[in-house]
Amino acid sequence: MKTRVNEWVGRFPNFHALPSTDQIIRLGYFHTIEDKRESVSTVELGQLFAFADLPRPRNLAKLLAYLCGKGVRLNNNNGEFSLQRDVRQAIDKELQELSGAPLPPKIGAALAFEFAGRVFKDNKVEVLIEEARKCYATECWNACGILMQIVLERTLDSANAQIKATAGLKAKLNVGISTAGIFSQTIADTLKELKNAKLVGDIVAHHSTIVLDKPDIDLVAPSLRMLIKEVTTV
Repeated sequence: MKTRVNEWVGRFPNFHALPSTDQIIRLGYFHTIEDKRESVSTVELGQLFAFADLPRPRNLAKLLAYLCGKGVRLNNNNGEFSLQRDVRQAIDKELQELSGAPLPPKIGAALAFEFAGRVFKDNKVEVLIEEARKCYATECWNACGILMQIVLERTLDSANAQIKATAGLKAKLNVGISTAGIFSQTIADTLKELKNAKLVGDIVAHHSTIVLDKPDIDLVAPSLRMLIKEVTTV
């Protein structure tokens, strides 16, 4: 973990010179988004500071209270902290700019959820996609996120019996990624990106204070589309 934290810190120029609040936000992003833990506690933040060879702020509790209050950068759910949506998006943009990677394309409802002429092995998936398309068009982002997670799981189940026999979406994704012969390497790599779709659905289900928006959906829609095109036929 220490190595991973230091690799993460190294992605930001002069991280050690940043204000404590900015360090907290970026370490929180690592734990909740990069490490897919969804939230981070005060104790876990202290451990992250130690892993990064940074002194734990003496007033960490007060800083967290500020970031959840006047600072408007964190959500607090009984001592478990998560990033405000706009803060997470700002770090997403910062990371893309630092890496030189292009911003993900904005995908409209007609493209993300349009599969005219394709034949689905699981007819229920087609129905769910139509509902997701309607939710996207009416900007019901939370509902769209949940539907995409369900579509992902049912699409994986329809692709392979071994995946269908595996319990849990995370485990299903891992089977699809690691088992040779189920998918091409390109689609296996796409499944790695689709772990974000699981995260999006989990956030909606378990964090009532977090509301999804269009960029959250657009982040996972292209990968989900590629998987669906792989599994369906013309």
